[in-house]
Amino acid sequence: MGLSLAKCGVTLTGAAAARLYDDHVDAVHALVTRRVGPEASPGITGEAFEHALRSWERFDSGRGTERLFLFGCATTVISRHVETERAHLVTLRMPLGIGGVIVHDPLVTGQRKAPARVVDHAANSDIRDDADRSVDDDNDSPAARAMRAIVNLSPDDRNVVLLSLWESCPQGAIAEALDLSVGAVRSALGRIRREVKIAVQTDVRDAS
Repeated sequence: MGLSLAKCGVTLTGAAAARLYDDHVDAVHALVTRRVGPEASPGITGEAFEHALRSWERFDSGRGTERLFLFGCATTVISRHVETERAHLVTLRMPLGIGGVIVHDPLVTGQRKAPARVVDHAANSDIRDDADRSVDDDNDSPAARAMRAIVNLSPDDRNVVLLSLWESCPQGAIAEALDLSVGAVRSALGRIRREVKIAVQTDVRDAS
């Protein structure tokens, strides 16, 4: 992946820092890649570890895990790259049906029988070329409208909702990662769901 702890220029302690990196770099890199895309993710993942090591005195093992702490550091760093994130997110589409399997977006439908799926737009070409599959990933799709609404959220709100939607973090874990109260996370998720639903419904009315 081309990442090295040495690039961070700081140490937790030599062996401990290397162990932290080795244990969690894949998960952190995956989170960052989902948010900013593959081209920007190596550098931003490195920044996330640098931020974590510089902030290590704030890590409290009694409150959360190392991985959640690193997720929080990664979301903080991503917030410094808002335009990079937005440029990547607007290229994404969330297909509602692939091969007859309905994929529900819980932000829109409230159903969690199937996981939400986000597919890179460039990867959809072979799906669209398959006559037996139908992907509604244009502006008329409720899921595409939901994604557009998520892109337009504030960075703080986007951090909360994408930790829930993409990383499958429960509210308590989101609170630990972002140093918030569980009540604040619960309130934010409820408000965001309402805002996304309103945005989707508004797009539907505007298109009719």
